[in-house]
Amino acid sequence: MSKNVILIMTDQQRADSLGCTGNPVAKTPNIDALASRGAVFRQHFTPHQICSPSRATVFSGLYARNHGLTRNGVALSEDLPLITHDLKDAQYRTHGVGKFHFQPILAGSEHAMPDSNAFWKLPESAGWTGPFYGFDTVDILIGESVSATEGGHYAKWLKETAPEAAELYLPENALEPQPDDMDEIWKSAIPSELHYNTWITDRACAFLEEQDTSQPFFLFVSYPDPHHPFSPPAPWCDMYDPNDMPAPKQEPGELAIMPSYIVEGDREEASKSYVDFLRNPGPPREQGFLQTTQRFSEATMRQALAHTYGMVSMIDDCVGRLLAQLEASGLTQDTLIIFTSDHGELLGDHGLIRKGPSPYRSLLHVPFVAAGPGVTPGPRDAITSHLDLRATISAFLDLDLDPTDGCSFDDVLADPDADGRSHLFAEYHPRTRSDTYNQTLVTDDWRITIYPENSEWGEMFDLRNDPGEHLNLFFADAYFADRRALTDQITAEFPPLANAGGKSIATY
Repeated sequence: MSKNVILIMTDQQRADSLGCTGNPVAKTPNIDALASRGAVFRQHFTPHQICSPSRATVFSGLYARNHGLTRNGVALSEDLPLITHDLKDAQYRTHGVGKFHFQPILAGSEHAMPDSNAFWKLPESAGWTGPFYGFDTVDILIGESVSATEGGHYAKWLKETAPEAAELYLPENALEPQPDDMDEIWKSAIPSELHYNTWITDRACAFLEEQDTSQPFFLFVSYPDPHHPFSPPAPWCDMYDPNDMPAPKQEPGELAIMPSYIVEGDREEASKSYVDFLRNPGPPREQGFLQTTQRFSEATMRQALAHTYGMVSMIDDCVGRLLAQLEASGLTQDTLIIFTSDHGELLGDHGLIRKGPSPYRSLLHVPFVAAGPGVTPGPRDAITSHLDLRATISAFLDLDLDPTDGCSFDDVLADPDADGRSHLFAEYHPRTRSDTYNQTLVTDDWRITIYPENSEWGEMFDLRNDPGEHLNLFFADAYFADRRALTDQITAEFPPLANAGGKSIATY
């Protein structure tokens, strides 16, 4: 019998946010149980720390420069072959639930894009469930937190099920007053049974319950959390004591020797908060909403961390329900299950929050757990990339696949000691500030980032002695030879391509 595949993806979740990846406070018993019978990849990365580019890379096996979705606000070409098309060609049933973000949320109605809010005001949205990018059927959710109730199947369901409930997502209806110094933190009043994470899990479980076991399936289950705002519902918003949260990792003065735009971003963030931007976007802003934490009290940052862990635990509970339904349907032994995230979150590390152009490890390093037939339990130290996932699934299932930018690590699934990559590349394509375009090379020993449009900026970290990336050595004379060798490798193997990508049709 052909193997089924379930790909579970979260949004903006750090690699170190799970019990099975060594987190001392995270309560993630269901994902940990999955990990105990599978493989935990300790060095899995995304080549793009922004939502849409990373997601398109997972499905296409191409760098953003080659699939075209280089930044949020660009639509992925519907002619591009994806892993879903590979599976359909192999007679798989393909279904997706939750957040896709293959198209701009704010794309105008003239584009008629189902991943946009405007589509759901069109007559053709009535009864629409696909096809969509190789998925036979989809249950779409658009956005997160306060923005998840405007378009998509979830917003329509919520309006029909509990017409007044959308207002409960808003911070002004929070269960408790917000901190004075950050409007992105609140305890959401939406009941957990109406929350989008619950709805996503319900729809995924319904698919499994209805599945015809004579046909193999691919199920994509995509949760919008723990992406900021930090606004989980009860009981998850109260699950963690802020005083128990581990302090972010930062060193005094470390940002002074980093590219100057990192601290300059505070000026833009002061003009309009992220929550204000979600509710009334206005002019485009740089992606990620990078900001220093200097305006926030220690208590506020601890609350943001506690709410993040609450969101992670809510997702873990949902994963537990999903795995229980898989078992009840008699499908566990024939199903490859993958848990990962599109990118990470700074969460106070380096004195920074959210994400941005600088490809810190907190952003590129993502969780990756795999379990199922043919996966040998145990940790994996091989370097792997989201770029490789399409090739890996294809090889694991013995599918035909045209060449991609990635390389399969299916042998690492079977053999914990198999070799992975010697290095990987990452790339950031900006939305508003062209000189923040950057390219990155990661090896076991180094992370170097160059800015082809601005020679005054650069980042280089000795991962052997500084795994947390706190001392930028890019302009240190003692490391000139290392910098030259690594820079030459980027230029030779991954030449700069600052203007790559499709046309922006919306702010995001």
